[in-house]
Amino acid sequence: MRRLNNKRSIRVLLLGFVAFLIIFICSDATAEFKTKKPAKIPGWYLIWHDEFEGNTLDPFKWRVEDAALIKNNELQYYTPEDVYVHDGVLTLRSQKRQMGGRHYTSGLVETKGKFAQAYGRFEVRAKLPGTRGMWPAHWMMPAAGGWPPEIDIMELVGHRPNSVIMSNHYGTWPHNRHEGTRYTGPDFTKGFHTFAIEWEPEEIRWYVDGVQRFSTRKNIPQEPFYIILNTAVGGNLPGNPDKTTVFPQYHDIDYVRVYAKEIKGTYFLMVCADDGSVVVTPEKDRYKRGTRVKIKAMPKIGYKFSHWSGDVLADGNPAIITMNRHKKIAAHFVIDPDAPQLLSKDKPATASSAENQSFLASNVVDGKINTRWSSEFFDPQWVYIDLGKIHTIEAVRLEWEAAYAKGYKIQVSDNASEWKTVYSTENGTGGTEEKMDLNTSGRYVRMYGTTRGTKYGYSLWEFEVYGRGRSGNRKLIF
Repeated sequence: MRRLNNKRSIRVLLLGFVAFLIIFICSDATAEFKTKKPAKIPGWYLIWHDEFEGNTLDPFKWRVEDAALIKNNELQYYTPEDVYVHDGVLTLRSQKRQMGGRHYTSGLVETKGKFAQAYGRFEVRAKLPGTRGMWPAHWMMPAAGGWPPEIDIMELVGHRPNSVIMSNHYGTWPHNRHEGTRYTGPDFTKGFHTFAIEWEPEEIRWYVDGVQRFSTRKNIPQEPFYIILNTAVGGNLPGNPDKTTVFPQYHDIDYVRVYAKEIKGTYFLMVCADDGSVVVTPEKDRYKRGTRVKIKAMPKIGYKFSHWSGDVLADGNPAIITMNRHKKIAAHFVIDPDAPQLLSKDKPATASSAENQSFLASNVVDGKINTRWSSEFFDPQWVYIDLGKIHTIEAVRLEWEAAYAKGYKIQVSDNASEWKTVYSTENGTGGTEEKMDLNTSGRYVRMYGTTRGTKYGYSLWEFEVYGRGRSGNRKLIF
C-alpha cells in the first residue's frame, strides 16, 4: 500500500469532469499532438508517451517530487537532484546522504495534473535498482484525488531482484483491500524489462515482457488515473537498508507509453487545459461517428478562457464538436485582470491541532509547495485564517495532501467565535478543490473537517482565500 501526497504544480482541476475521458495538461497542445510516435501496436492507439530523448525531463509531462513524504515508514527525501535524463533514459538515483532531515535521497516523477486516463494499455520499460531496502515501483492513482483505488503495475523488493509484485487496491478506508500476485522471473536489476497493464472496464491484465502474468475482474477502477515512477528507500514492504545495501542505486526508465483500445466505428476525445479544466457533455469513454459533443472550458481562479486549439474549429465557449475521428483538443486561458485577489498569503493561521511541530497551521498560507499543516488523527479538526479585516470573499482553493477531508465545511466569521457555513460537502475528493461564487464576507475563514478520507488526520499544503476589500475595489496586481 502506497500513499502519495497531492502537491501543487501546473494541474488539471476536475470540476465535475467526466471520469472516462483522457485528460492532459498543456502549454502547447499541438506540440504534444504532433510529436514523433513509436511503432504501432495492432488494436491500440498511442495516446501519450515519453521516450526521454534529449537532456532534460519534459516539465509539461512530468512533475518531479521535492519533499520528505511521510508514508509507509519510508526513509528517503525525494529530490530533483536525483532525477535526470541522459542517453535516451530517465534515471531515478538513490543515495545515502543527508537531506531534509532524512538519511537517504531518491527520485519520484508523476504525471499528476499533466496526464491521466481511464482504461488502456500502460507500458514502462525499465531496469530496476536492487539490494536490501530498495523499493522501485511503477503505479497509478486517481486524478481526482483520494485513496484507494490504486493500481500497481510493478513493485520490487530490492533483496528479491527476480520477483515483482502486481496488485489492485480497492474499497473504502478503513475497509480497503487489495489483490494481486508475485511473479518470479529473471533478475530485473541486470537488464531492461517491460512492465504493462491492459485496463478495461471489466478487467485488468498485468504483463511482464509481453506475457500475461495476472488478471482480475474484481473491483475495477472506473476513473482516470495518473502515473507515478519512483524508488523508495526503506519502508514497510522492503524493510530498511543494512550493511549489504549498495549505494548509489539507479532506476533506469527507457520509455513510458499509454494506449487506448481501438473499437471500430467509435472514437475517443482527448482534452487538455493549462490553467483550468474542460467539462464534456455527454460523458462517455468513446463516441459513435456523428455524435455531437459540447465542450466547456472552466478556468481556475484568476483566469478566463482565451481559445481552443487542436481538432476544433470554433473559438466560442462552450463549443460543439462532431465526432468523426479521434480528436485532441486543448483549452487555453489567460490571466483575468478583474479576478478576485489572493487575500490569505502569509496571514495568521490557527488550527485545532498539529500532528507535530513540522506541520503547523502557518504552513497553509506560506505559498510553498513542500510545507503543510497536518492535524491529529481524529474528527473533527479545523484550521482558520485571519485576513486582518473584513473582506468580500468569493472563492477558496484547498490543496490537499493524501490525507484529505471526505466531509468538511467552509465557514466565515467576523470574530472567530460565531461561524457561518457557506459551503458543505460529504463527498470531498482530495487533490485540488476550488469553491467559487461564495459571495460572502468575513475576517476569518475556516476549513472545518467533519469526516477524514483516510485513517490519518487532515493535511493541507495550501488553503487560499480569494476576494476583495470591503470597498469592492477591483484593481489587481499580478
